[in-house]
Amino acid sequence: MPVKFDPRNKEILLSPARRKSLDMYRLLSLIPILPHHAIADIGCGPGFFTVPLAKYLWDGKLFAVDIKQEMLDAAKEAVDSERLSNVEFVKSTERRLPLKKDSLDGSVVAFVIQEAAGRESLLKEIRRCQRTPGWAVILEWHKKKSKEGPPFQQRIKDTDMMNLLEKTGFRVSTKRDLNNQQYMIVART
Repeated sequence: MPVKFDPRNKEILLSPARRKSLDMYRLLSLIPILPHHAIADIGCGPGFFTVPLAKYLWDGKLFAVDIKQEMLDAAKEAVDSERLSNVEFVKSTERRLPLKKDSLDGSVVAFVIQEAAGRESLLKEIRRCQRTPGWAVILEWHKKKSKEGPPFQQRIKDTDMMNLLEKTGFRVSTKRDLNNQQYMIVART
């Protein structure tokens, strides 16, 4: 069973060190997002990606999705402090997203797949919610040992992630390294 991130450590996800290693302005420039899109932040946690995505979607909608109510509450607090009104908070299960079929233009799935017990099921569920054409951005940890991040054994090699995406109905568009520990894959529907 994969190790889940402990919500009691959520401040790590909002730390200055994380903001430095994951430049949100650069990241947004690499995502095929448009201001009118309806997208989901799958595994939104305390809102690290939620707030910048919602700001970018000035004419769109963001679904902040997580399996932990504590994380949804923290993300809501972050969104409320920015006075953003285009975010809907959605509690999900690991294998079922309570979103309508073909309701999303895109999804940001940041450091979530390696934690999922049913990786393929989760990706199929994300695909079910995506319109065609649409996109999904997957951020994950390289399969190498490091002091930070998830245990080595649950990390997913980028080539294995690309194969899993293809198997679940996505077409891999691009893959790039975000830094020396993390990668990003843009997949299309």
